[in-house]
Amino acid sequence: MVYQNARNQAVSSADFAKLAHGILQQRFVRACVYEVPFAYVVAVVANLNLRRGVFSLAYALVSPRTLAYTVVAYIAGIACLAVHAHTFNVTRAAHSSHFPRLQRLLRRPQATATVVSTYVILSWLMLMAHVRMFGGARAWLYPEGAYGPPQLNPGWLASWLFATSVGVAYGATLVTDERLQLAFPMLEQSRVHALKDRLPTSFSRAFGFATSVLCKFWLAYFVVGWGVYRSVCGVLARVFSTSAYNVASPLFSASMLAFWLHTSVLVVLTWEFAHQLFEIIVTEPTRINELSVDRNSCLLSGLRHTKSPLIQHLAFQELYRLTAFSAEQRVEILTDIDRTSGTMWTQVSAECIAVISAATGQLKAQAPAEKPKPVAPVQKGDAVDVRAGGAPMADILQGRKPTIQAKPPAPAPADLFGVEAQGLEKYVLTTLRDMLVRSPLGQRILRSHRAQSTSVFANFQQQVWAVRSLMRLVECSITEDKYGVVQTDIARVLDTLFAYLTELERSAAQSDGSGVYNVQTASRQTVAMVQVVRNALYVFTTEFYEYLEALKLPHAQAKQLQAFANFSA
Repeated sequence: MVYQNARNQAVSSADFAKLAHGILQQRFVRACVYEVPFAYVVAVVANLNLRRGVFSLAYALVSPRTLAYTVVAYIAGIACLAVHAHTFNVTRAAHSSHFPRLQRLLRRPQATATVVSTYVILSWLMLMAHVRMFGGARAWLYPEGAYGPPQLNPGWLASWLFATSVGVAYGATLVTDERLQLAFPMLEQSRVHALKDRLPTSFSRAFGFATSVLCKFWLAYFVVGWGVYRSVCGVLARVFSTSAYNVASPLFSASMLAFWLHTSVLVVLTWEFAHQLFEIIVTEPTRINELSVDRNSCLLSGLRHTKSPLIQHLAFQELYRLTAFSAEQRVEILTDIDRTSGTMWTQVSAECIAVISAATGQLKAQAPAEKPKPVAPVQKGDAVDVRAGGAPMADILQGRKPTIQAKPPAPAPADLFGVEAQGLEKYVLTTLRDMLVRSPLGQRILRSHRAQSTSVFANFQQQVWAVRSLMRLVECSITEDKYGVVQTDIARVLDTLFAYLTELERSAAQSDGSGVYNVQTASRQTVAMVQVVRNALYVFTTEFYEYLEALKLPHAQAKQLQAFANFSA
């Protein structure tokens, strides 16, 4: 309804970022509204007593404790949404570190501290609500009677330490596992279906995470818990008189362990719901260009927007959607030639090629130096037998002779953590490296090819959209390009894709150490991107199969395209 009304009253502004900010603000408000039923579900689960059967469910739906817990869970959910809105990422920090998880924690120390501290405070808040509503260990014991000196309850101290551990572990996991990195969906679906598909995963992840933290905390507190308790009691004894009786450890209390598990599952479940809700609301496809009278200029301004990566990602997502599913807007882009800065196809394709070329350069920069191999010049009679449609294609080649590449200068020593590591991150990682280098085990780890990080794609999803959108426009140009603006740029587009594909396969082969691209040993991102580029080239070959000889491609491109024409790439 919002998009339809805006389309009927199209605005004159062609600023994609300005229109996108308004849409994102509306989505955040809706996410806050949608958080209410999720908080209520968590509250019902918290007050549910299975021993009382159906009557327990009926009572939990209208219990005053349920309403009170709903308020607490809603506050925690809103805080999670605010933290995600402040610290989310749409691009990964590409690096070649041997400590990728640690490097993600140190990459943005302020954001990491904000996330961890926020979740620790929320964990304390939920713990206080649980103690207030369901009971728990009280802070003080009076072993000598009501008038004797108090003694700190070890169960109370352990509960607060456990709540702190849950908050620290969850916040650190969000950063190290890159869960603050937004995952944009490839298929457009309603919010109800998207949430329905993620609910089982949220329950499973909450229970698994809470169980894992509880087991690790039990082991750690078993080792150092008594020392921590005695140290806290010693500090308190300097302030006022306390008792010194021996008390039982909370680690061997079944009721205390059940209370910790029940509390942590509900706390993590609240956070998981907020995390999934934020990701679905923010990353769902938009139709921002339809809000403007000049749709093409509006979309182009979004593709060129560099201040906010999210705005640029939404623009590329919108470009992919309209090139894949909207023939009307594809034709509008291909036939929009009356522009002072060039045709709309030229400007849009330039933005897509820039993304692909940047990824190619990134792979080249991270690859180790190789010795150049001399290439023999092509003789006049060495024509490549390229065929399409059953007929030889001699005129696809221009007869250009490749020259022998000059020997490049010796590269500078590669930095173990990449040039992007600075400040505290650089100091900590360099210190760890120096410690490892001095040990035999560390030398084996640092020399291992598999120890390197596979996160070499800073904006993986944006690259996928750029490749597919670019090639989709090229494919549809056969029937939709009335002025032939695409035909003159096909060689440039193919050269960009072939260069990217070559770097992808070479990077995967070098990381494996075998020198040959192998799907079984390459990283998931590399395999996925190789398939995206190959599929795009296969579709191009299929669409232009009968017209390849008329393109007059250079020798190198014709030789690479032959494998796709034979379906053997």
